[in-house]
Amino acid sequence: MPLRYPLNHPPSDATDLSADNRSPASPLRRTLLRGIGLAGLSLCLSPSLLAAVIKHPKQHFSKAYLAQLIAAETGLPEKQIAQTLKGARFIPSIITRITTPYESRPYAEYRPLFLTDSMQQAGKRYLSEQATIFKTVEKEYQVEAELIAAILGMETRYGRHRGSDRIIDALYTLSTGFPRRADFFRHELGEFLLMAREEKLDATTALGSYAGAFGTTQFIPSSFRAYAVDADGDGRRNVWDSPSDIIASVGNYFHRHGWEAGRPCAHWLPVTPALAARAKAGFREWGELAEIRQQLPPLPSSWHDDDKVAIIDMQPAQGRRFALVHYNFYVITRWNRSYNYAMAASEVAAMLGGKIFAVS
Repeated sequence: MPLRYPLNHPPSDATDLSADNRSPASPLRRTLLRGIGLAGLSLCLSPSLLAAVIKHPKQHFSKAYLAQLIAAETGLPEKQIAQTLKGARFIPSIITRITTPYESRPYAEYRPLFLTDSMQQAGKRYLSEQATIFKTVEKEYQVEAELIAAILGMETRYGRHRGSDRIIDALYTLSTGFPRRADFFRHELGEFLLMAREEKLDATTALGSYAGAFGTTQFIPSSFRAYAVDADGDGRRNVWDSPSDIIASVGNYFHRHGWEAGRPCAHWLPVTPALAARAKAGFREWGELAEIRQQLPPLPSSWHDDDKVAIIDMQPAQGRRFALVHYNFYVITRWNRSYNYAMAASEVAAMLGGKIFAVS
């Protein structure tokens, strides 16, 4: 959820709140923790106080003050922002939902949500129906069709489930009632208002997820503005109903984040003492495969010595396992921060025919 934030995307680029999926440079973490305000103050709260904030959500400042902040950050007229926010509702259940994401489950529980016969059938049908578009996007963005199809299937079942919350309500609630990430969601609210002006959308009626993600892609506003494309040339970046725009926008997102076409994603490994330190470090320790190949069992020929890799620790149905992950796996976590999400996306892509993604 790319939370999905810049998310899922996140996010979804924006619903997974896990803190262990960080790159060495950690640009995403810096983005999520930027600003001072309530988000900065929340870092000083004790766990018990923070739990109380989540259990009993309440607004921490007014719409008028929120409008002032957004006006200063976006350049939009304060009166216009205030008018748009006038009908925004504070919905406590949104905070409850965002603090209990599916991605926080063990992989043994998460995987069956997506590795299903119905997903396989729907995904292959979508790939067939949009084959011409996928071919064009693969050529332009160098991102495999099966990965794009896996993402769209996991996000919205190819547009069937795009969210029923008003985006304005979701982002308003999270901006004023979720101290841990209030600055992040206030920024997204400002991006949403800019997006509504640019795309000629009614900001008071547009629907999406409880985290403010929307469309078949489930972009959050900042991701939409940065990565959505008008592939069909009709003057709109329609990530709701235009297959060309939807597929190309996901392709553009992964291309811009460094996807390497033709490379693998993940391979299960046994838990061994030799790999324990790297598994604990996760994304904080990357290196070439050649550096650790002698510590690994034999790998499929698709893995090359110069591949940039890391080791992660997971909980599949077989019990605790380590996994060798390619940098492509990290790129998927730029869409949604969760290891679980990235592993499931890899497996769904393989299920849809992407042999390079196969996870042994």
